[in-house]
Amino acid sequence: MSLFKNNTAEDLTIQGQDFSQTPLSDHIFTNCLFKNCNFTESLLRGAKFISCSFKICNLSLVKIDGCRLQDVHFEDCKMVGVEFFKCEKSFFSLKIKNSFLQYCNFSNLNMKQASFYGSTLKECHFTDTCLIETDFRDTDLPLTIFHNSDLSKANFSGSKNYEIDVRANKVKKAKFSLPEAMGLLRGFEIEII
Repeated sequence: MSLFKNNTAEDLTIQGQDFSQTPLSDHIFTNCLFKNCNFTESLLRGAKFISCSFKICNLSLVKIDGCRLQDVHFEDCKMVGVEFFKCEKSFFSLKIKNSFLQYCNFSNLNMKQASFYGSTLKECHFTDTCLIETDFRDTDLPLTIFHNSDLSKANFSGSKNYEIDVRANKVKKAKFSLPEAMGLLRGFEIEII
């Protein structure tokens, strides 16, 4: 039985709810704010989140096959093992701020003008991902992989712990700050003195 009438919710603030292991597949949420909610291992297959915000939520190990994330904002959230590449691709757009992500996969997505501002992305994956004009400012990226991705005009100012092979990614007009930008030279087997 659904917590929402006709599996839809619009213009609601949903606070402090535990949706862990709850099936919310094929639900439609529009202009909703989820605050301090737990979605750990929730089933969100085919669900639609349109112009929604998540604040201080745990979305670890959610199942999001075919899920629509359209103009979705995450702030101060935790996301571990989320396979974003399984989302519906045609409307995919998100902004993430001050959040912790680990083992998340964003491969094969168009994420032009996305944002990860002030977040930690640990061991995340970006393969064949369009990240044009994406905001990575003040982001910590330990062991995160960028491969065959378009990082043109992306902003990595103040970011740290990134390793980006400039031969395997497009980085035209991307912004980097010193001393972290020295990491862009690691793949060239040169010695800097």
